[in-house]
Amino acid sequence: MGIESAFHDYVNWLQEINMEDKNKRMKRITKKMNKTYYDGNNSEEEHFLLIGSLGRHTAIKSVSDVDIAFILSQKEYDKYNSRKNNGQSDLLQDIKKTLSELASRTIVRGDGQVVVLEFSDYEVELCPFFKKNDDSYIYPNSNNGGKWQTSKPVAEIVESEVMIDETNGHFQNVCNMLRAWKNEQGFKFGGLLVDTLVYNFFLANKKYYATTFSEYPELLKDLFKYLKGLNKHQDFWLALGSNQRVYNKDGQFVIEAKKVYNKIKDIENDSDDMYGKMRELFGNEFPKVVEEQIGENSFKGYKSDDTEEFIGDEYKVDIRSTIEIKCEVSQDGWRDKTPLKLIRFLQSDKSLEFKVEVSDDIEEPYQIKWKVCIW
Repeated sequence: MGIESAFHDYVNWLQEINMEDKNKRMKRITKKMNKTYYDGNNSEEEHFLLIGSLGRHTAIKSVSDVDIAFILSQKEYDKYNSRKNNGQSDLLQDIKKTLSELASRTIVRGDGQVVVLEFSDYEVELCPFFKKNDDSYIYPNSNNGGKWQTSKPVAEIVESEVMIDETNGHFQNVCNMLRAWKNEQGFKFGGLLVDTLVYNFFLANKKYYATTFSEYPELLKDLFKYLKGLNKHQDFWLALGSNQRVYNKDGQFVIEAKKVYNKIKDIENDSDDMYGKMRELFGNEFPKVVEEQIGENSFKGYKSDDTEEFIGDEYKVDIRSTIEIKCEVSQDGWRDKTPLKLIRFLQSDKSLEFKVEVSDDIEEPYQIKWKVCIW
């Protein structure tokens, strides 16, 4: 068993998304919305649209939010559009009230552009849509006094499906792996931007349309070379299918891609070092190489067991915000201003004070947990 089998099994693991419970909840939500906004309609499917990474088929098993849209009538649009003071906020609050009746034990909140149903294991984000004459939809943005914005999710879904088909699934696989990579490394990299850049990469490297798992190490070298060459200060890219703007917050993915490329560019594709680097990039679920003695023969295969505890074993990891951890070193009242990461050795009589700075988009309350590794 070689690197080909390792990538095959890892991608299959990433794509093991349990949709049974999600589908049940989406049907209940859709039925409630139809009853309220379409005169008692009991349909669990009409006026419903699955969007986001699940709609584009690029989500992975750690996905923490389900993005859906419910399409409302022109009559409802006219009703809220005619209001003088932020009819967009009124619409979201009315939907929040409706869905609160459905899920009495579920936290429901109206946030900016969506209504969020917060379950114990994931969130459902519902965005009310109004159909335009073309392939686009209008949706509310209640921020800054309220306004209507335009979205074209169907075009993005269709283009994703076309690329998945043309690349025999490899577009989907690479989108999956980039999500796993950003979660493992711990930085924000929006899902639509991931899919758009992977889409652009395949368009620029059509030789990978007919690739195989055995060629994934070379594909990843070219992919990270492509990503590191992008302008981290570029404000936006045009989304696959819709050509709408996908904004780049800080360009951190360019910096991280450069680190990866420098680590793997000179490593032989099926070497033990490549296995190690893949586990470093994608986490302990990527199979690791082992060597076993069977009779007189030495057998090299892989497995993915480990005794170390990892955050992904306890919680779904889906990095969507940025935090910064800082540490100050002190001893007998003396405090070193040098960042901890630049200090090679610490004596046992030092004290460490950690501080966590969170970005504005992280909502309270939240918990912070530490993992301590001792060598």
